[in-house]
Amino acid sequence: MRVGRLYRDGSDRIRVANEDPSTAVAAAAKPRVLIADTSRSVRAVINSHLRDRFEVREAEDGEAAWQAVLLDGNIRVLLTELGLTKVNGLDLLARVRSSKVKRIRELPVVVMTSENDSHDRQRAAGLAVADFVTKTTPRAELVSRLDVLLKLSATREALAETQASLESARTVDPDTELLNPTFFDKQVDKLVSYARRNLSDLALICIRVELSVAQGDTWEGEIEQRIKLVGRTLAASIRLEDLGARTDRFEFCVATQSSGLSGVLRFAARLRKVLENVEAAGPGVEVWTCIGVATLSEELRRGAEELRALAQKRALQAQTARSRRIVLGTAEGAAPGALEGRGEDGSMDINLALALIRAGRGGEVVAHLPRLLDQLNPLLRLVRQQQELQAAKSDGDGPGDTKLPRIPR
Repeated sequence: MRVGRLYRDGSDRIRVANEDPSTAVAAAAKPRVLIADTSRSVRAVINSHLRDRFEVREAEDGEAAWQAVLLDGNIRVLLTELGLTKVNGLDLLARVRSSKVKRIRELPVVVMTSENDSHDRQRAAGLAVADFVTKTTPRAELVSRLDVLLKLSATREALAETQASLESARTVDPDTELLNPTFFDKQVDKLVSYARRNLSDLALICIRVELSVAQGDTWEGEIEQRIKLVGRTLAASIRLEDLGARTDRFEFCVATQSSGLSGVLRFAARLRKVLENVEAAGPGVEVWTCIGVATLSEELRRGAEELRALAQKRALQAQTARSRRIVLGTAEGAAPGALEGRGEDGSMDINLALALIRAGRGGEVVAHLPRLLDQLNPLLRLVRQQQELQAAKSDGDGPGDTKLPRIPR
């Protein structure tokens, strides 16, 4: 039965278009199958077998089949022979399975072979063929096999979607109380959009962590548990408006709104002090950090993932160079590397220098000696003043006097 559907155009006149809605819905609901075979008669026979249950598309050679797979995202199954022209069947299979597009790479492929051609089946089996049929397979059997393949494919896709939904719903890592990386990137994207609209800045701080643990005393899984403790310490140290995530086994990232590089450096230095000077990984374990910073103001077109990747790259540079510097870029007109080792921004303090020396890593302190001496000078001057006062006393060391060690000039 054909029914009429009413349309109203701009002049308010009514026009009628007759169509069969059941036919349109059925055509839209049919899964699409691509038949690739050099023989027109073979394609016609298989088409007649499938057209009641499937929407059929045909290709007469391998290159045409490959272009159809590339361009038509509605193809659900590829039914092909191996003896194709231009691109043979094995090469077509290899292209499908090596594609960078997931839809193409996971496309079910059914190979048509002759009844006794075991050699063709062996060659195609190594390319993850879903099934084998012959060109004379009965209609009912062919339709049944394709139905099973489509149901399996639909189940796999539904499972993948469910897993993705569950993963995205799990926004916080319970082991560290930090965001998971996927949700972190989504939230950072929102901060990026906000910063662009309000002409403000955003900074990504990447912290790579090293633990100093006595090898003989470690137990299985200890390093992982201690890294989780570091993550919890970091989560407790950032502000409510900041975002934090564990982005690799020994790596953490923090996103914070920035009012300038000096503020970002102070914040990064504070996080370093918390992680290194507090027993963040548990008693008796020293934590060392290498930090890289990337800011939105360096390049406004960067998205969340690009910003994080840049901060990670700079943190890795610091770790590779065994540098205690907070590695920055060229934001706010600074020359490359000009701000990397500014001691006043907290790149190293006395306590950290002494800890490094005790750990046999004095070489890492050498570059910071001028700044460290500036920090020590007031104390050294006070000691010298007290020494001079003691030396001026004619009666030597009186009761209650504290004899100070001599400080070399």
